[in-house]
Amino acid sequence: MITRAEVRALVLARLGPRLGDLVWDVGAGSGSVAVECARFGAAVVAVECEPAAAATIRANAARFGVELAVVAESAPECLVELPDPDAVFVGGGGLAVLDACTARRPARLVAAYAAVERVGPALAALDGAGYATEGVQLQANRLAPLPDGSHRLAATNPVYVVSGVRR
Repeated sequence: MITRAEVRALVLARLGPRLGDLVWDVGAGSGSVAVECARFGAAVVAVECEPAAAATIRANAARFGVELAVVAESAPECLVELPDPDAVFVGGGGLAVLDACTARRPARLVAAYAAVERVGPALAALDGAGYATEGVQLQANRLAPLPDGSHRLAATNPVYVVSGVRR
């Protein structure tokens, strides 16, 4: 799944990827966040357990001319083998994945959720791990054509972005 552009923009702003950083994209899906982080000059590890999605990440990295590492294994188990990150995006997985990421103490951690019920536990996990937290709901409305040639605004589903900066 591709993280929508509006969500990606906020995620990237909170992650703050830059040259010299190591960023993990856990539950990377298509790798859209991983590719964008690499375009900022960060070293990136994209973790994705679905083989077809891992292949898509590699193809997208090649398409956009960036280098990144793809770990085609399940989180949180595979995270113990990775070098410590400066920033982490959790695009998939439950609290066990978030807890495994906070245990590595990245300076910045961002997670995106489709279900509002995951926001409270995620904020509590980040706060309990020593992060100053923020939660944002994003919902975009996109122009959609009508039969008469005019347009309407069609709502997209909301996405909840939880972020934390290490205290």
